[in-house]
Amino acid sequence: MEKDKILKLLKFPILVYNFTLLIFNKLVAQVHYLDPSDNTRKRIISSLIMIPIALFAIFNSQKLFIFLAIVIAVLMAFEWSEMSQKMPDKKKWRLIGFLYISIPLYCAISIRILDNEILFWMFAIIWATDIFAFFAGKSLGGTKIAPAISPNKTWSGLIGGVVASMGIGVISAIIFPGSILFFLAISILISIVEQLSDLLESKFKRIFGVKDSGDIIPGHGGVLDRLDGMILVAPLVWVIISIFPAQFGLA
Repeated sequence: MEKDKILKLLKFPILVYNFTLLIFNKLVAQVHYLDPSDNTRKRIISSLIMIPIALFAIFNSQKLFIFLAIVIAVLMAFEWSEMSQKMPDKKKWRLIGFLYISIPLYCAISIRILDNEILFWMFAIIWATDIFAFFAGKSLGGTKIAPAISPNKTWSGLIGGVVASMGIGVISAIIFPGSILFFLAISILISIVEQLSDLLESKFKRIFGVKDSGDIIPGHGGVLDRLDGMILVAPLVWVIISIFPAQFGLA
């Protein structure tokens, strides 16, 4: 009997590994079907590495989160400096870059210190919006939002991201004491702002004449590319919880 239990325990990690590999391959195949680029596999692998680290820092280590935020700030500053180095008015662009990087990271750290569940809620909306906007945009296509700024952004993608955020809003009403209507409205607003934040990053890259902010993250480009949705969302969430603390159980 003991031998059978040991064999079962040994088999369990193998079954988990095989199941995870199966899901991973299915996801890669689906994304390849919608976007058959060489970067697809790299993007998924990078996400599978970064998201668990982010979740651990959000829920289990405030010090790690602050440390990561500082590292990210340094990397973002380096990328901004590299992108804007050919611009004629460097002082102006350095000031813009300082505000563009420091304000959202300060807000994210402040939210983490205040309540880690609220920070996770914020990132859940960002991630859900990005993922569903991608799949909806690639599957349905349609009219471009701003082709001169970002040729891949479509209205169908924006709507797909908003619908995903509504799902997060419904779940949020279960986690936090606020009403479901409040969280539906706020989640929709954050989803729209997240996609505008993405467009803002694209606009800056157009001004600087670059495709990506960097190449540090395989398949994603630079740190600014990966966290572009947070730039406007983090300050917005900070303002929301400051105005409506009772909805989040902070009052």
